[in-house]
Amino acid sequence: MAPGTRDQAFSSKQKYVATRLLKLSREDVLVIAQRVLEEYPTDDLARAVGRATLSQPADMIVSDSLAAFDQSGVHAIWQRAIGRRETDPEGAITLARTLLEEVCKQIIDGSGASYNEKDELPRLYRTAAESLNLAPDQHIEEIFKRILVGCQTIVEGLGAVRNKLSDAHDKGPKPARPTGRHAALAVNLAGAKALFLVETWRERSG
Repeated sequence: MAPGTRDQAFSSKQKYVATRLLKLSREDVLVIAQRVLEEYPTDDLARAVGRATLSQPADMIVSDSLAAFDQSGVHAIWQRAIGRRETDPEGAITLARTLLEEVCKQIIDGSGASYNEKDELPRLYRTAAESLNLAPDQHIEEIFKRILVGCQTIVEGLGAVRNKLSDAHDKGPKPARPTGRHAALAVNLAGAKALFLVETWRERSG
């Protein structure tokens, strides 16, 4: 493309919009991106916006793994979760739990095990972990048992913090209000756990 051709291809309205976008904060851009994705939920658009807004190296690693596992399902949930860490902490915390629930359900389905639709996240995780030989009582090496117990505790904590701080329940007259750092902790932990489950599933299925 010859110099100046790109600028000439833009209309005056497009230049105006571009100028306004450059003045927005990253949080404002994430909100706009989320609204665009909700209105035009295509895989290509989700992938492009997701990669443009990922702010941490680990985000991309989790994103690539979940996209390969289930582009339109768990990956879409992950994209929404990371997009709301700063702009909508309560929503991000809810999505963090939803992400793990969906990953566990797909692994359980794929392994031939079963679950009840009323099962909460901790029970879903235990069933998925057993399917992947990741339950603490399936190992005798003490260090591995300790790590796997810790993983289970993290999942139980994510379920509890979602019930306490997310937008999914009535919080009463004096609600605890999560901030971006609380949301980042919940989403990042959920992403790490989802990555571990998916990669273990892929290794055992391949």
